Amino acid sequence: MALYEWSTSLNAALLHDFAHLEVGLRNMYDTALKGAVAGGDIHWLDSTSADHLFPRSVAGNARTHRDIATARDNAGGNAAPAGKVIAELTFGFWVFLTSRRHEPLVWLPHLAHAYPSGTHRVQLHNGLSDLLKARNRVAHHEPATARSGREIIRRIRGHARYISAELAQHIDATSTVETIIRNRP
Repeated sequence: MALYEWSTSLNAALLHDFAHLEVGLRNMYDTALKGAVAGGDIHWLDSTSADHLFPRSVAGNARTHRDIATARDNAGGNAAPAGKVIAELTFGFWVFLTSRRHEPLVWLPHLAHAYPSGTHRVQLHNGLSDLLKARNRVAHHEPATARSGREIIRRIRGHARYISAELAQHIDATSTVETIIRNRP
C-alpha cells in the first residue's frame, strides 16, 4: 500500500508541473497567433481567422473546429471572452498545432517565431506528443516509477525552458517530483 501511495503522490506532483507547462504553452501560442487575426475578427479563434488557420478542406481540421466550438460552448457560448475559450482548449489541442498539417499556416508564419531560432518543428512536435502521452498516463493513474518520474520531469523542464526562463524557474522552484522520488518506500 505504501508503494501505491507513493506512486499516486508522484503522479499528482507530475500533474502539478504539467499544469504549469500547459498554461505556459497555451499563453505562448495565443500570443504568437495574435498576428493571425483576420479583418473583422477580434481574436484568432473567431470564425474568419480560424477558417484561415485551419481550412476545413484539410484532413483533420474538422476536429480542430469542433475542439474550438466545444471550448467556446464550455466557456459560456459565443459571448465568452477569448481568454476563457483558450483555457477550455485541451493540452492535446495545443500539441497538435505543431503537427505537419499545421506547418504552412500555423507553424511557419506564427509559432516558429515564438521558439528560439533553429527550433525544428518535427522534433518539437515529437517531444510535445511524448509529453502528452506521459500526461495522459499520469492522469489515468498508471503506476509511476522513479525512472519514469525523472524522465517526465526532465522533459517538462526542458520544454518549459523553450517557453520562458521564468516558467522553467517557477517549475524548478515549486516542483515536488524530486523530493517524492527520493522518498520512495
